[in-house]
Amino acid sequence: MSYTDDVSRPDVLTSVATTTQLQAEIQLLQGQLRAAETTAQQARRLFTHAPQGAFLLNAEGRVLEANLQAGQLLGRPAHQLAGRRLGQLLVPASQHALTTLLKRVFDTAERVEEELMILLPDGGAQSVLVAASRSDGAEEAPWCHLSVTNVTPLKEGHLFLLNETERLERQIQEHEVKNRRLDEEVHEVVSATHAQLHLHLSRLQGYLKLHQKEVDDSHPAPHLETVQTVLGTTFGLLESLNQYVQARQLRLRLSPVDLNRVLAEVRKDLRREVQLSAPHLPTVLGDSKALQIILQEYLLNALKFTRTRDVARLELRIEEVDGAYLFGVTDNGLGFNMRQKDKAFDLFGRLHPTAACEGTGLGLAVVRRLAERMGGRAWGEGKVNQGATFWVSCLKVPGVLA
Repeated sequence: MSYTDDVSRPDVLTSVATTTQLQAEIQLLQGQLRAAETTAQQARRLFTHAPQGAFLLNAEGRVLEANLQAGQLLGRPAHQLAGRRLGQLLVPASQHALTTLLKRVFDTAERVEEELMILLPDGGAQSVLVAASRSDGAEEAPWCHLSVTNVTPLKEGHLFLLNETERLERQIQEHEVKNRRLDEEVHEVVSATHAQLHLHLSRLQGYLKLHQKEVDDSHPAPHLETVQTVLGTTFGLLESLNQYVQARQLRLRLSPVDLNRVLAEVRKDLRREVQLSAPHLPTVLGDSKALQIILQEYLLNALKFTRTRDVARLELRIEEVDGAYLFGVTDNGLGFNMRQKDKAFDLFGRLHPTAACEGTGLGLAVVRRLAERMGGRAWGEGKVNQGATFWVSCLKVPGVLA
C-alpha cells in the first residue's frame, strides 16, 4: 500500500460524513418547509371558510384578499373583490370612517372597531361591525386584517323591541286610564246605591219603631226583634262596603312612618279595655292612613275573637327579614284551622259562624288590598282555641339601619 492511499482515505471519510450531515439537514429543512406549507394551507382554509367575514387590506384600503363569507355579505364573489378599494363598496357616509380607521390602525397598531354601512348590489345597505388590526410581515409591507359581522338583524331586532316596548307602554297607559274611569264609575255606582239603600232602610227602620210602639207589651212580637236585628246587620254591611270602597280609592303616598305613632292613633279609638303589650316599633316605608286602617282592623278582629275570654290578651310582634319588617297582632281568642287561612282575607270570608263572631267579612279583605298596594302582603296563622296571629309585611326605609 502506497503512502498516497493512506493519506486520501481520511479525506474520503470526512467528505462522506459531511455529505450525510448535509442530507440530514436538507431533510430537516424540507420537513420544516412541508410543515410550514401545511400550516399556511390550514391558515388559508380557516381564513377562506371562516364563519365571519374577513378582508386583508393594504394601507390604501385595497382588498388583498377576501374570504367567502365577506363576499356573501357584499353579495359578490370573493375573488372579484381583490384589488378593489373597500371604500367603493360602502355608503358615502362610511367611506370617511373607513379611511380614518385604517390610518389609525397602520399608525398605532391598535385594534379598532367601527360600525359601517355596506352597499348591496340591489342598491340596499346593511350595517356591519368591523374590527381591524395590523399585521407586520417579515419582508412584506404591513397589512390590515378586517373582520366583519353583520349586525343588521341585531339592529332590526333591537328596533322591533323598542317599538314593541313603546306600543306596550301606550297600551298600559290606555288600560290605566280605562281602569281609573271604571274604578270611578264603580265608586259612583256603589256610593249612589249605598245612599239609596241607606235612605230606604232608614225609612223602614222608622216605620218599624212606630209599629213597635203600637204593639202592646202584653203581646210580644219576636219577629219584630228579628227584623230589627236584620236591619242592624244590613246597616253594618253597608258601612263596611262603604269603607271597602273608600280603601280602594285611597291615594297612597309611601314615606317613612313611625309605627309607634300609628299605634297611638289607633288606641284612641279602642272602646274596650284590653291588655295590649307592644315592643318599641320601627319606622317603615308606607302610608300612614293605610297602616292605621290595617292595625285597627287587626285589633278589632282580635277583640272579636277574644270576646268569650275573661281577659283578652293582645300582643304586637315585630320580626325583621331582608328588606322588610313583619308586623303582627297576636291574641288568645278562638283561633282558626290553618286550612282556612286564605278564606279570612276573601271578600265576605268568615272563619267562624255569625253567631260566634259578628262582622261582615270585609275588614281583612281591605287589609290585604292595602298591604299589596304598599308592596307587602297580609296573612294569618292560628290554631283552634289557641289564638291567632295576623301579620302584615312592611317595607324598610332605604338607608335606615335596623
